[in-house]
Amino acid sequence: MPRKRIGDVLIEAGVLTPADLDRALQAQKDATGERRRLGEVITELGLASERQVANALASVLGLRMVDLGGIVVSPDVVRSLPRSVADRTGVLVLERLADGGLRVATSDPTNVLALDDVRLYTSAPRLEVVVATASQVTEHLGRAWSLSEDSADVATVIEGISAETESEADSGGSPDDAPTVRLVNMVFSDAVRAGASDVHIEPQREVLRIRYRIDGMLRDVMTVPRRAAPAVVSRIKITSGLDIAERRLPQDGRARISVDGTSVDTRISTMPSIHGEKVVVRLLMRAEQVPDLGGVGMTPDQLSVLRSAMREPQGLVLITGPTGSGKTSTLYAALQEIVRPERNIVTLEDPVEVQVPGITQVQINERTGMTFSRGLRAILRQDPDVVLVGEVRDTETAELALTASMTGHLVLSTLHTNSAVAALTRLVDMGVEPFLVGSSLSCVVAQRLVRRVCTSCARPTAVDPAVATALSLSPAELVDARPLVGEGCSVCSGTGYKGRVGVFEVIEVTPTVRSVLIREKTEVAVAEAVATEGGRTLRDAALVLAARGETTYDEVARVVPRY
Repeated sequence: MPRKRIGDVLIEAGVLTPADLDRALQAQKDATGERRRLGEVITELGLASERQVANALASVLGLRMVDLGGIVVSPDVVRSLPRSVADRTGVLVLERLADGGLRVATSDPTNVLALDDVRLYTSAPRLEVVVATASQVTEHLGRAWSLSEDSADVATVIEGISAETESEADSGGSPDDAPTVRLVNMVFSDAVRAGASDVHIEPQREVLRIRYRIDGMLRDVMTVPRRAAPAVVSRIKITSGLDIAERRLPQDGRARISVDGTSVDTRISTMPSIHGEKVVVRLLMRAEQVPDLGGVGMTPDQLSVLRSAMREPQGLVLITGPTGSGKTSTLYAALQEIVRPERNIVTLEDPVEVQVPGITQVQINERTGMTFSRGLRAILRQDPDVVLVGEVRDTETAELALTASMTGHLVLSTLHTNSAVAALTRLVDMGVEPFLVGSSLSCVVAQRLVRRVCTSCARPTAVDPAVATALSLSPAELVDARPLVGEGCSVCSGTGYKGRVGVFEVIEVTPTVRSVLIREKTEVAVAEAVATEGGRTLRDAALVLAARGETTYDEVARVVPRY
């Protein structure tokens, strides 16, 4: 029986017409340089998406379709096949099977010659073939060989961390630490290049798991043998000046790493767990990476309200939202707009995340008694014009911040609430007098970060009825909607999303809002007053982005509170 060709399979599946196939074959023939795969040509011509091609091949050939975006592949397993062969054949080795065979992923399972080459080079008695999109296969192959600047073999590095290294890791000075140093440098460099905000290094019962947080979501990157954990943790502690002998208590530190000639500041946090110490490394943005206030995602009307409040000589501006919602970026973006030589700007932070030239930044240190309230009292004796308080955590700090804003200072701070309206009543709930809140607050901003649809693999889609119900969407709200969804490609690592954008709720504390706050003090009453003045909620702002196809309704349901 003759083997099936990819074009015949796609016609059989109804993905292509014979005319479409002829067009793709002609384009493949006309291409100059290296011969291109037919699936790639079909995708580029827009005749079918990568996922459609992969699904059709899997269905007709009776194979399993896999999404590699959610699969962790060990680099040493991928490298069972030489890189030149893997790139040429487009085959990714996923797993070694118990009988000596291999589970492999390919975007073209009809290419039996490529599979024969894999058997030849790996000496595998059997191949279990699954189907994946070409971009995901390419992305995993690239990652397996790019974890270090000099393309060093990760497997070799891991093997170099021997049992002797484990016992000597605490000394920090053994020459045997070289493999550990290389592994840590590989992980940090790869995280910076991938655009990660955090690196999670987690000892598990059998392995050491490494994950990155990219666009707000954690992704598994690799696992290394459990024996490497003590040496890796000790190496990170050494770079951040922590006590490598202390394993029972949490520790915090800072370090500066260099990637591609650029210095990156990091914040290190360790936490004892039942399997060893977990380490989370926050990769901090530099001052030059702080976005312009006009580019954070606010509408022109919202931007006008915030800028107007920032131009006032006194008052309190609050930025609210949960951890990871982008409050710090918005604060620094606003701060950079008002930095002037004639202004004394002082910040009080825990910790100082971005070092900004031209201002005085103070680090909170609870152990020495340098609390927010104590630091704020000291700052107010330093003749400041603008004060940034990293977070309002208690009644004393709240009252001090509000009092400072009434006595000729512009005060910026953050508060953890679900909405801008909730921030107004939260301060009252903390015990601050309503008249003090009403007379001091000038502007409240609530924000979230939603992931953008990847422009490289976006396509039109319909809104899932379950999601529409969860968001309480009316038919009228969907009439003009043009939603998009990302199918997953090498650009977005198969997630369908690339980058994030802010959604905002901005409240100007007008005389009407102020009087309602002082008189009624309830969130419902304040929300009604804001609505009568044309205020737009976080939900409204996010739904506008989803209707335009900048994000998805699923993402709105995941991130934005339902109120």
